[in-house]
Amino acid sequence: MKILSRPVSNMYILSIALLSTLAAISSYTLHVFPLSLICAVAIAGILEILIRKFYLKHAFKMPYSGLITGLIIGSVAPINVSLLLVLIASTIAVVSKFFIQYKSSNIFNPAALGLIIALPIFGLGDEWWIASNYNIYGIAITLTPILIILAYKARRLAAAAAFVLASLALALLMEMGSKLSITAIVTLLFGINYLFAFVMLVEPKTSPHKNYSQVVYGALLAILYMAFASFRIPYSLLAALLIGNVFYLLYRKYSRR
Repeated sequence: MKILSRPVSNMYILSIALLSTLAAISSYTLHVFPLSLICAVAIAGILEILIRKFYLKHAFKMPYSGLITGLIIGSVAPINVSLLLVLIASTIAVVSKFFIQYKSSNIFNPAALGLIIALPIFGLGDEWWIASNYNIYGIAITLTPILIILAYKARRLAAAAAFVLASLALALLMEMGSKLSITAIVTLLFGINYLFAFVMLVEPKTSPHKNYSQVVYGALLAILYMAFASFRIPYSLLAALLIGNVFYLLYRKYSRR
């Protein structure tokens, strides 16, 4: 696809379209205007343009990656969060892409890094508000599984599937002492954070590309997340992802030796 006579990855367009759609639906349902999300998108996009222009000396290019980072930050932080928090998280996220690298590739998931630093400063938790469930005719549904398209396009579906299945298996093991039913299993499925699994976990530059490695990576993140959540460690998903990023860095660094 070409925009302004420049080739653009379909992955970028799909990510922006799907995340924006979910944000629009969720903000409408919550009756809250998503100002912080819009500001996060603007700040991350402008920062990426400035870094590319004045630090890398590149010609102007639409900051699709920055826009997606802003969408994720605005979707995970509380919907009516302070704009100062958004500024801090977005700045850390975008700067980390260009200055915390290994072999010209960012080490940490940018949005996760920005959020896990900015949120504690303001004493706030990660809300994941666009991953809400909706009641339609008395039936709870979640729209975020449509993001599976992004995991497929990123060629990281194995990692996302491993995380979802491992999370479900671990949750079922933890419920072994109580009676399980189809309803309980469906409830556990709705409790899985598909925004995390199909968007953040599968970020191509910070996750493995081989299927076997993806399965190990996704399962590892599920184990870390469930362990952190069991001990009520704050920002369990974000912490698990960043630790997973470190493991992947070590894998890249030493696997070819």
